[in-house]
Amino acid sequence: MEAAQRKIDFRRLVRDAPNINHLCFDACSKTVKIVYSSKVPLSHTTLKCKRLNSGKSEERIYCIQVQYPDFPLILNLRHVDAFSGLVKGTCFLLRNIEAESFTYSFDESQKYEFQTLNTESMYPYLLINIRTGVSVVLVEGENNFKRLGGSSIGGGCFLGLTEIITGVTDIEEMMERALQGNPDEFDIFIRDIYGDRAANFNMDPHLLASSFGRVTRGENIPRAGELDEQSKNNAILSLLRMILYNVSQLAFLLSDISNVKRVFFNGFLVRNRPIVMKTLSFACNYWSGGKLRAYFLRHENYTTGLGAFLENFPNADMYWKEYCSGSTALGRFVPVEPLETGFKTQTFALKCARFKAAPFCLLVDKDGKPDTIDFNNDDEARNFWIEILDKTINDMTKFAIASQKNCEDQDDVANRAKDFENDFVKTMDTIKEHHVAYGNSNARNLLEVREQILQEKGFDDIYVQKKHEENCTAIAELPHVLATIDKLKETSDDKTVLEYVSRGLLAGNVFDWGAKEVVKMMNSESGLSFQTAIDHVENRPWLFDGFDSFYEKHKDYKSVLIFVDNSGFDYILGIIPFARELLRNGSKVVICANSSPALNDLTYREMVALANEFREIDGDLTKFLENGQMMFVQSGQESPCLDARRVHEDLNEIVQKYKTDLVVIEGMGRALHTNFNVQFKCDSLKAAVIKTQWLADRLGGKMFSVVFKHELGVQQ
Repeated sequence: MEAAQRKIDFRRLVRDAPNINHLCFDACSKTVKIVYSSKVPLSHTTLKCKRLNSGKSEERIYCIQVQYPDFPLILNLRHVDAFSGLVKGTCFLLRNIEAESFTYSFDESQKYEFQTLNTESMYPYLLINIRTGVSVVLVEGENNFKRLGGSSIGGGCFLGLTEIITGVTDIEEMMERALQGNPDEFDIFIRDIYGDRAANFNMDPHLLASSFGRVTRGENIPRAGELDEQSKNNAILSLLRMILYNVSQLAFLLSDISNVKRVFFNGFLVRNRPIVMKTLSFACNYWSGGKLRAYFLRHENYTTGLGAFLENFPNADMYWKEYCSGSTALGRFVPVEPLETGFKTQTFALKCARFKAAPFCLLVDKDGKPDTIDFNNDDEARNFWIEILDKTINDMTKFAIASQKNCEDQDDVANRAKDFENDFVKTMDTIKEHHVAYGNSNARNLLEVREQILQEKGFDDIYVQKKHEENCTAIAELPHVLATIDKLKETSDDKTVLEYVSRGLLAGNVFDWGAKEVVKMMNSESGLSFQTAIDHVENRPWLFDGFDSFYEKHKDYKSVLIFVDNSGFDYILGIIPFARELLRNGSKVVICANSSPALNDLTYREMVALANEFREIDGDLTKFLENGQMMFVQSGQESPCLDARRVHEDLNEIVQKYKTDLVVIEGMGRALHTNFNVQFKCDSLKAAVIKTQWLADRLGGKMFSVVFKHELGVQQ
């Protein structure tokens, strides 16, 4: 063990060793998976001293896979049942990790289609574990599973027969050779038996009739020891297809008997190998007549080790997020990182969100994707966003340094900022080359990865100074805005007042440090005032104009939930006056903000702190805050977008308690890039100003076009 440790560069493991509180090994013949949890100290950005140790820590789980022959384990180990570990690990990943599940096309497109599942929809499923043999497990719950059967014809059979026939011993070489193989040399197909008459029997002439059947026909087929290199490739492909077709038929038969519609394949023979996934996908589709699809897991090589680790782990029921910044490689989605010694390792990191999460209870489709445009299927959109993010790196680095300008060690600040730059460029380059490297690569995911890398480098809130300045300016202007509304109420009807505060809501949303054109305006000599923003809100009719529908129903809403976007003008001069009118009509209003910083978005902590400022400004707001008619809650999000498939448990509790009948989603990230097409069980209002030309073109509008989309709830 000591000799191996001297050779292998366990940089993260060594770093975290003093803080490790749970450790697990999953020892296989070729690899060792190490799973451990560690407390990572958190820094806290303040306005006076930019980086302080907060005294708090963030719990993370790290999964490390090391490929090392004859890796010794001279340790006292506690045994965990393999099937229990396999199921627990699989359920944990499906419950927590976005886009953990995926299907793979069996045509030439090699297309990945990712799914994010929840506990209500994932069960039951079959788990087909292709290791030395094959085991089939029916999973109806994390602690409710049973082995249905299996087969001796699995991974071990493939490795053994391949070595006997071809002499090849390395599985990676086998897979490479299979890709270059042609099954026609050894296999018999329907066309070989029936010729042109295959169509008479309603049979595809290209279907496999007999694996290695051609050898028995007396044809000049080379035997083991006589194979040239191409014949070896052909034999390996025929072997692989024979075994995978057999496994697929077993999967279909047991799924049919069990009435299960979802089957997950994992094990060392799978490992995101295109040729394996394509064959399994085709065979499942064929045997089932198109009714059964083969599913795979992005991190399936960690399932057993992770599940064993979770035995008696205290925070297993909390929400754990994939921590892309702390992961060197995710299966075969990105290249394995070579270490100095020449050994191969992979790491997969998760961080604890410190709360329980569930799908937003008002979602109609709790498994549906929130993203308006799927970048995995839209190269133009993905490339545009990556280009935009590349262009923001210098500005983000400057903001990061400025956010910690009062730190004593400025060299350390500069070095960490440079590390952020390098890591972010590397991540973007990886996604350019492998756009499915982290599952989905939509605007939401790309922005969240950037925030993770900033946090990893000790920059937890790079817009803290900007937000503070804008909050102070907006608070000073709020009395004037409220007085203007009150004066308008004296001389105008309700519809005019509601339209005015709605325009204010939209004007506040113009202030967005995530929008390039707006940043130019804010950085100009004249800056961007709230009145200038109001002037940029176009006159009705808007691009998406649901105002009349909203006006007709706005006094009927008894409980309104508002997802807020940016701090400063957006929240204080846009959301608050809008919410005040709803409160005056008798509605209960709950305002929901991010749990963690992202760009200049408002956080829950900042939102609660600003409540005291409102008490000093307006009597109505004071009354609403003190009697509980106006409340605050955190979303559980840490992105400029909103993925309602995973929200904080407190949010669902409040929504259910007060029977929310209107959901308001404000801002480009939350209402346009995500949730634009998402349906809710109650009425919804999606409001934003389009601040990028690219998105304006996609939605058929122009710069600063207005989206004010009022939709009725979907009755179920």
